Amino acid sequence: MSKPTVLITLAGSNSRLFPFNQGISKSGLTLLGQPLIVRTIREFLNRDYDSFVIVHSGRDKDESGIPNTLKRHFPDLKVTYLEQVAPLGMGNAILTARQYLSGQFIYTGGYHPQAAAVADQLLSFSTTSVVCSADTEHPWDYGILSIEGDLAVGITEKPSPGTEVSNQKIQLIYALDQEFLTTLASTNQSDHYNFETALNVLMQQRKVGHLALPECLASLKYPWHLFDIQKELFSQLKSARDRGAKISPTAILDETNGPILIERGATIGDFAKIVGPAYIGEECLVGDYAFIRQSSLEAHSIVGAKTEVVRSLIMSHSSLHFGYLADSIIGNHVKIGAGLITANKRLDRQPVLVTVKGQPISSGRKELGVMIGDDSNLGIRVNTMPGVIVGPQANIFPATTLFQNVALGEVVKTK
Repeated sequence: MSKPTVLITLAGSNSRLFPFNQGISKSGLTLLGQPLIVRTIREFLNRDYDSFVIVHSGRDKDESGIPNTLKRHFPDLKVTYLEQVAPLGMGNAILTARQYLSGQFIYTGGYHPQAAAVADQLLSFSTTSVVCSADTEHPWDYGILSIEGDLAVGITEKPSPGTEVSNQKIQLIYALDQEFLTTLASTNQSDHYNFETALNVLMQQRKVGHLALPECLASLKYPWHLFDIQKELFSQLKSARDRGAKISPTAILDETNGPILIERGATIGDFAKIVGPAYIGEECLVGDYAFIRQSSLEAHSIVGAKTEVVRSLIMSHSSLHFGYLADSIIGNHVKIGAGLITANKRLDRQPVLVTVKGQPISSGRKELGVMIGDDSNLGIRVNTMPGVIVGPQANIFPATTLFQNVALGEVVKTK
């Protein structure tokens, strides 16, 4: 018997992911050489899922969008693409695809490479609607399940501290059926939480299975969540050196704590040191005496001579040299002049706060540097304080110290 259709939603403004929400959807972001959506689809195909419905936003229509990305990787993929005209939430995105869903179906996001393995577990239940969850230490920040045995009997969105019924955070992968779709269609379509409302109603009317996962699936709500996905991908990384890579005989590749993958055309300079886990993408350059540890460099990126990159993620065609980059995320086509210094810890060593949509948000991380959007330029001797966000297409003049976020396209000069 064939497996159910997989519904993946990619729409939404993803405003909290700024500065990495300006191009294609977050599922199209590339980590360790592949777009996240490609990894997700490949895992489903490997487990014999062969029918997909993808709801995307208008920004995915261009050449770099999700449909074209998947066509390049999977020319024969059986998929229906639908556009969600306005970002009206999960419920609306699902209803957009209603006529293309029959019987039971799997619903998930496009950035969960492990979703296919979880889906197989959901399908083992006798109930046709199944949800999954994992432990959280901060239940007041999430949708929390009420559980009785192997059934989910309710969901509370962001309960007040002290009122939470469990510590089980619901995860973004579900087995659902036609009855759920009927229930969802009967809810208030302008309610941002109508998906959760429909789940609650369904749980009261019939049995909904519950699967407890050993740990949370990686989220991608805020930009620093990319580190969690990077860590997960590092755990699956295998050591390799492409024959087309040029590695100096004096370079040091230390795999004591994790593998190192060096792709085709990469160049590793004299006396450079790379400490795993690490990923060096195609045509990357790691300059003489550079020090890379626990970091990933996407294709065509450059880390120049005498530069230290620590626990960071550098996207494609970006460059920096003679500086210190720690716990940071650099977007695509970013140019950074010599002498960059990123501060990655608060003086009091408390979790770093990040301003998101005008409000301070705890990142939950005691080490967090700078997050720089695509096509930005930083002059020489720029310093950044912990948790600063630099918007895409920004220009930061030399000898500037950034204490606060920089807007899209903003020009910052030292006064």
